[in-house]
Amino acid sequence: MLTQAEQGHEVALLWPGRIVGFNVKINICKRKNWRTVGSFELINPLPVPLDEGILDIDAYTKRSDGLVYLNFLKSYAPDVVHIHTLMGLHKEFLQATKQLGIRTVFTTHDYFGICPKVTLYHDGDVCDNDNGCADCVKCNQSALELRKIVVLQSPIYRNLKDIKIVKILRRQHRQKFFEDSTSATDEIKDNRNKAQDYKRLREYYISMLEMVDFIHFNSSVAETVYKWYFQPKNSAVISITHRDIKDHRKGKNFEHNTLRITYLGPAKPFKGFQFLIGVLDEIWTQAPNTFELHIYSETNVEREYITHRQNGYPYSQLEEIFNNADLLVAPSRWYETFGFTVLEALSFGLPVLVSGRVGAKNLIQSYMSDMVAEEDKDVKQILKKIIRNMRILDQCSQKIAQINIKNISEHSIEIIELYKDRNAYGKVDDLHSCI
Repeated sequence: MLTQAEQGHEVALLWPGRIVGFNVKINICKRKNWRTVGSFELINPLPVPLDEGILDIDAYTKRSDGLVYLNFLKSYAPDVVHIHTLMGLHKEFLQATKQLGIRTVFTTHDYFGICPKVTLYHDGDVCDNDNGCADCVKCNQSALELRKIVVLQSPIYRNLKDIKIVKILRRQHRQKFFEDSTSATDEIKDNRNKAQDYKRLREYYISMLEMVDFIHFNSSVAETVYKWYFQPKNSAVISITHRDIKDHRKGKNFEHNTLRITYLGPAKPFKGFQFLIGVLDEIWTQAPNTFELHIYSETNVEREYITHRQNGYPYSQLEEIFNNADLLVAPSRWYETFGFTVLEALSFGLPVLVSGRVGAKNLIQSYMSDMVAEEDKDVKQILKKIIRNMRILDQCSQKIAQINIKNISEHSIEIIELYKDRNAYGKVDDLHSCI
């Protein structure tokens, strides 16, 4: 948004704000600009579950007064509405955009709308088959109650969320998040009525996605998954970036005997941390002292080959992290829609090994297809090859030099072109504003 504003466009943000009562009508209030971006708070949006899951289906499919959305869009008169999440948004908003002929674009940052917990990850593996949403019943047992969501969307919480005690409580709550859960009772798993509720929830959000004029998939992985559930009117796969990513590529020296592996994700199953540890355990028994692992996430895992551990890192430390690494491994188990750490590593010239479920594999597939592990067994085989012959990383480094590390200005231009492509509506020569 900031980059689009810098390029001369008028940009505003509509965000889901406080819930003052479940039977109170929605309202849209102008707030203080965020830097150069206009800001509008949606009062009484649908609940925002983040990645915690959903319990009360009716609360997330509640109808609203479409006239509020219609009047707001008439007043602000955007040329384009760019949706980055369906969380908090009523279907009536999209109905208003259709009525007014306003072009809509949706970017696939996660799988909310298809999956209440956004990752399509369940019981230690991807959720390719949810058994008619019966598995959703089990998966969403730990979802937050509505009263807690109301607190999280309140102005009081927004003002207090960064104080120390609140951070501690939030971290304690999240510690076991995404861990495998097998404690559901047969009664819960066989609750067909509840499963139908989750099917109804998915159908509600898919009906919204089907109303969108253009789906921007940030990777072919995201495109594949979304198209299992619906066929968009129009779409394209365009990789993403962010404002902090710059081209820092420089030559790296791999003339040493110990492979320095770096893992930057959270130490959680859906990110593949436990899977990676299992692979490295096997390699260590066969070839001890040939590699070391640097991790930047809180974990109790202890191994002889873990030579550096740190709980989190500031973005400013990335150069130091990548200078002290030979290889970034992104072994995600879920269908990760993109994966910024992959792009960040490439921007510093660091070779990357990714699982076939990482969307950012699109960046390296045509240059280094042998660094994409499409099967689980491939991760071990690729790592063993590199350990035996570190010159493979020299070859990767040369290929990385050919990759286009686009900046946010270039990406913004790509997105503006999506806004302008009006198809049947006729092409817009100059965008006045977008929201």
